[in-house]
Amino acid sequence: MNSDLTIAIVAAVLLLVMLISFILTFFIINSRKKEKLILENNLLTKEYEQSLLQTQIEIQEQTLTTISQEIHDNIGQVLSLAKLHLNTFPLDLDTAIQTKVDDTRQLVSKAITDLRDLSRSMHGDKVNELGLEQAIASELKILQNTGQFQTNLFITGSQFKLDPKKEMVLFRIVQESLNNAIKHSGAKNICVQLQYEPSIFRLNITDNGIGFNMAGLQSIKTGIGLKSMDNRATLIGGKFFVHSDAGAGTSITIEIKNH
Repeated sequence: MNSDLTIAIVAAVLLLVMLISFILTFFIINSRKKEKLILENNLLTKEYEQSLLQTQIEIQEQTLTTISQEIHDNIGQVLSLAKLHLNTFPLDLDTAIQTKVDDTRQLVSKAITDLRDLSRSMHGDKVNELGLEQAIASELKILQNTGQFQTNLFITGSQFKLDPKKEMVLFRIVQESLNNAIKHSGAKNICVQLQYEPSIFRLNITDNGIGFNMAGLQSIKTGIGLKSMDNRATLIGGKFFVHSDAGAGTSITIEIKNH
């Protein structure tokens, strides 16, 4: 009788263990399936977001290219014609009038040069033609020529060629950063540094402007531009960092691994 009871208890324990094992196995398998499903959904969401961002950037590039072409073909041509008309004025004009004509001619010439620089800056081919370093140097020169900013470009390490699409995105990030510095920072000095290291490329843009409180970033317009730069950096596999303190300027860094 005791033997039968022992067998029954052992059988009951074994059944209980098997039941618990089955339940645990079920939960583990179900949990892994959920984790896999979440990972797949996150991956699909990330791919969708990257595809959407890529489309937005392509649309922006096409828009900038179209505007650049319009500036070159229309506005630039009109100003060139205006300059030609100024050159047809007689040489025996009154001194005061001649001075005004000469001044106007110089202003028109400057407008043509500025528009040409703006057109090239907006057109994506500028980066492909000049390369990232020269394209950035050209942007800084435009700022320097306004007489309102002191700019510097530093290049360290052994230079190597990045993927053209990555260079384009990096150039747009520099433009966005410079635009933020001009509009919001009140900076007078702007420095861009390109660091070429064996395993990583680093782009750094700093200014000596008023800076901002990082904690309150979402409540100001500057946050929109920074988010755009962050998205662009992520799209090309880069890491985006920003550091700023009120009254202490702003530093923006993008790092890309060199595969």
